[in-house]
Formats: sequence, structure tokens, C-alpha cells
Amino acid sequence: MKKSIAIIPMSLLAAALLIPSVRAYADDNPPGNHRQREELRRDRQQLEQLRQRRNREIREGDKREAREYNEKIRDKQREISGDRKDIYGDRDGWNRNGHDRDRHDRN
Repeated sequence: MKKSIAIIPMSLLAAALLIPSVRAYADDNPPGNHRQREELRRDRQQLEQLRQRRNREIREGDKREAREYNEKIRDKQREISGDRKDIYGDRDGWNRNGHDRDRHDRN
């Protein structure tokens, strides 16, 4: 019982220590303008919707439709890559840890 009670204060302490350090990484003046960032955000949402539709077509067994969605997904990924390059420069899709942001589901 005492261990479970001790976990709560330790969790709160850890959260209190992490919040200020996370804020230190926030950029007050992010690259690109607001319109560019909004467009990139919309494109990412559209990409996710395309992936969901493709996955639904795969589940339903319609491979032809799934292939068409794959083409749309590749086009949208290229568009996002170009937009990201315009906003962030040569880093094109790589975050600070060196991981590709959209690589998790490239089919």
C-alpha cells in the first residue's frame, strides 16, 4: 500500500520537473509563416485520411482502390516533403533526433 502511495508524489514531482524543460524547447518564432504551417498541417491530416481510406480498402479486399490510394499517398508525401523543405530548409522531414517523421507508414 505504501508503494502505491509513494508513486503518486513521485509522478507529480517528475511532471513538475519536466514541464519547464519541455517549454525550453518551444520556439517563440517557428520557421515559415502561419499560412505555410497551416497548409502543412492540413496536408498531414489529408495524408492520414488517405492512409485510413487505403487501409479500409485493403480490409475490404479492393486491391485496385488500395493501389489508387497508394498513388495519392505518394503524391501527398511528395507535396508535404516540398512544403517542409520550403519551411524548414535542408532538414526535409528529419526531426532533432534524426528520425524521419512520416516514415512510420510508407507503403
